[in-house]
Amino acid sequence: MSGKFRIITHGGKAHMDELVASALLTLVQGRQPDEIIRQDNRDTEALIAEDRLEEGDWVLDCGLVHDPFRRLYDHHQDGSLPSAAYLVFEEFFPELHGSRLHDSLELLSRVDTGGLQSLNDYEALDESASYWSFSQKMLLKGFETDPEAAVLLVSGSLKDSIEFERMRNMGLQWLENPEHTRISEIEGLKVLSYVVQPPEELTSALRSADKEMVDEHGIAAIYSFDDSEPGARALFRTIPGQRKLDFSQSSPSRVLFCHPGGFLLKFVPSDEDEWIRIVSESQSSDT
Repeated sequence: MSGKFRIITHGGKAHMDELVASALLTLVQGRQPDEIIRQDNRDTEALIAEDRLEEGDWVLDCGLVHDPFRRLYDHHQDGSLPSAAYLVFEEFFPELHGSRLHDSLELLSRVDTGGLQSLNDYEALDESASYWSFSQKMLLKGFETDPEAAVLLVSGSLKDSIEFERMRNMGLQWLENPEHTRISEIEGLKVLSYVVQPPEELTSALRSADKEMVDEHGIAAIYSFDDSEPGARALFRTIPGQRKLDFSQSSPSRVLFCHPGGFLLKFVPSDEDEWIRIVSESQSSDT
């Protein structure tokens, strides 16, 4: 996008909200801002009230107005609004609704609007809270002293996250196609089986996406293709199958690798149903 691009936010103590909102906005614009202005809230409120904002100005987390049409993203005037970063995310990244990044932005918004005590594990944080607040304080101090550098750092990380979430969404769509995968029940245990080998570009995204199916359906094992050995297949035990399956107890016709812990088996199948027999043989007696 051409033209001037400035971000205006509040001065004083910095928070993750305006830092992440600024970083998200740089991704929307496709470039870093020409300037980030951190100033007194009252000065920003006057700019808005007197209509003195310039074309290309974006106001984040201050100004007491939420009006996307005028590039104003504040939430302090309305207790029902989420944080500025969440408002920007919802406006410009609707395709990522329900993603893990969306969940993270919801968490950020909850803490920004309701404080750390809004976390359901607040009382049990102890040293964890001190550890993470230490690193967060250093990052926010950087935003206070050199906001452009801090936004450049965070926007780079967010760009990677957004690209991965988009690939993960593609992975979920691929997985949920019945021509690609199936969920079978073998002696009471559910197994997700890959019918066809997935495209190479989706490999890492599918590892994340199939975990979602594991959690949703209580899948005990995944039967997939082996990336490194043509013709080989792999059986991987998931967390729901942790105490129910031990693949080292099975007898495949041609084993390539079997972990002593019994959670991973690589083999060349003798027929299309051998994996079903392996799952049956691998079940513990108390399943």
